[in-house]
Amino acid sequence: MNIQFEKAELKHIDTIFEWLRQPHMMEFWDNTQEHKDDIMNFIHGEKQHYFYGTTKYWIGSIEGELYCFLLSDILQKDQELSDVHRENMSKSGHTIGLDFGIGNTKFLGRGLAAQTLEAFMGFYCEFVDPLVDTFFIDPDPNNPRAVRVYCKAGFQKVGTYEANAGAFIGQASDLMVKRV
Repeated sequence: MNIQFEKAELKHIDTIFEWLRQPHMMEFWDNTQEHKDDIMNFIHGEKQHYFYGTTKYWIGSIEGELYCFLLSDILQKDQELSDVHRENMSKSGHTIGLDFGIGNTKFLGRGLAAQTLEAFMGFYCEFVDPLVDTFFIDPDPNNPRAVRVYCKAGFQKVGTYEANAGAFIGQASDLMVKRV
């Protein structure tokens, strides 16, 4: 299967915003205006203000058909991070936080999620940042389907933390780590 990734561009915005309105995405993704504004700022190359202002947005396609949305964020020790984040950050390379969702409902339930995450991490290490050696992903503990997918993609749960910013402030998330 030919999975491709590219930075989100203006030509993708209608698709991205439609995906974010889908019930399966709304349940676990930030659908606030602040997040949408950040996506637009990224696409237009303007200063981002969401979380640390360093989020990159990506689109995945299979055989040319758009199907998934990802975000990546480089994490730094000087950011406001939980203890479990700090304890699991890379000691010698870069640590990247990920979020992932299959937006195109045609591709749900086809067993593509773990394969897509593995492909994206490989893409990221090869074409975006060769210094990455640690990836974080933080599913909602009430989303066992995501936890299973992330385990299948090689992530291991290392702890739980409460979000201190964004749409899910005060809510618990599992922190899962994959070292490459």
